[in-house]
Parts: sequence; structure tokens; C-alpha cells
Amino acid sequence: MTKCNENMTPGSSSKGGYLRVERNVLKASFGDNVELRHLARVLLCVQTFVYFREGVVCFNEATFICHAGEWITSYSEMANLTGLCRKTVKKCLIRLKSAGFLQVKDLINYKLISLNNYNRQKPVSVNTDLPSPIGQPAENESTGDFFGQAMNFYNPNNGQKGMVN
Repeated sequence: MTKCNENMTPGSSSKGGYLRVERNVLKASFGDNVELRHLARVLLCVQTFVYFREGVVCFNEATFICHAGEWITSYSEMANLTGLCRKTVKKCLIRLKSAGFLQVKDLINYKLISLNNYNRQKPVSVNTDLPSPIGQPAENESTGDFFGQAMNFYNPNNGQKGMVN
């Protein structure tokens, strides 16, 4: 019988590689808005620790199959990983869920977190550095989500003078 890993965080199989993160999420994590920093921190934590392939998670006599883009964890573990309190982690997960970034399901004392639209092999467009026509938002420019607030500072059409654009 194989002994299962009691730690909920995926192990050494996902130590290498790259993580594709939207620029506006990274900018929000360095911004002045505390709420956006917390949201970005929780989202980056989930994106970092989700399984990239199917695996088995065992703890407390329970065995769960975790698919790519999913992570079985607890609020306490996420609080330890992010440096936030459990209450803040829970509020951030609820807000990220309502914004369509992820799904959260209850598993007894744990949470199954699934990233929406998780795909290991995303196509990369070739001409991403071409500017969009004036008056039209760029493809990667955020239009309505809460991380879009961080992008406003970097938008050349935001009307601010003396700022870095």
C-alpha cells in the first residue's frame, strides 16, 4: 500500500516550470490598494499551487482525486502561505469566485478550489506588442474586473499628466 502525502500543498512534481500571470494581477499585488493586494496574493497563491496534472491527495482517512487546475486546501493553509488571516482569505476567495476567476467547493473540512479556464497549453499570439487603434482597448487591457483598476495607471489614454505610461 502506498502512503499518501499528508500535506495538502502539491509536492516536488510542480517545482519547476513557468506560471502565466496577467500583468494587471502582478501590478495589483504591488499597488497601494490593500484590498487589491490581498486579492492578487490569494489568486497568485492558488495559481501557484494548483495541480498541473491529475493526482491523488490523502489526509485524515480520506482520499481525493485532484484534476489539473484544482487544489484541495484549507483556509488555514492558505493563510499560512499568503501571510493573511483566515477571514481575509475567505473574503478574497468569495470575491474571486464572484468575479469568475475560480470555483470553491466544500469537502468536509477542506476546500476544492478550481481555476476557471485553466489550460496548461495556451496558445501565444505572435504580434502581441502591436498597439491597438486609438479609442479601442487593447486585447490584454482589462475592461471591467477589479484588477483593471491597477491597469489604469499604465494606460496611455488615462488622461493623467506626469505619470509613467
